[in-house]
Amino acid sequence: MIEKIFLHLFGYGVFVALMVTMSKAHARRWNRLAAKYRADQRPTNATMPVVSKRTMQTVFLTGRDIGWNSYKGIVTVSVGDEGIMLSLMPPFSLFHPPLQLLYRDIRMEPTRWGLISNCWRYTVTGVHDVQIVMYDELHEWIQNQAAALVPAATV
Repeated sequence: MIEKIFLHLFGYGVFVALMVTMSKAHARRWNRLAAKYRADQRPTNATMPVVSKRTMQTVFLTGRDIGWNSYKGIVTVSVGDEGIMLSLMPPFSLFHPPLQLLYRDIRMEPTRWGLISNCWRYTVTGVHDVQIVMYDELHEWIQNQAAALVPAATV
């Protein structure tokens, strides 16, 4: 009886350890961005006020190494007057802190990614080896929200 309990606990422990290890390995590109653009490391008075938010979005992270990270339908994209905020829905946010990308640090260019022809690649100046790829529709939404903020900032 005791052996069976220990065997079950060992099996569950191995499963949990494997899931945590895989999640940490999957977060390597996100954490490269978070090293420079982590939203919760900024002082509380410097956090960006969110003007518009969109949930259940898809972004891909690519880099110079092999492969990519797909965050399909689990990303919340927020637009503020200083930049874009990316965060993952729980429980996927484990090892993925929210990111606050400033407009002045983002370079955007249209791209063809895989078989998808209407995409945009965002490269941030602080982390050159990771690019954020998103669908054209999400990029257009971000641009429209940012453009709506310009008149409010100049008044």
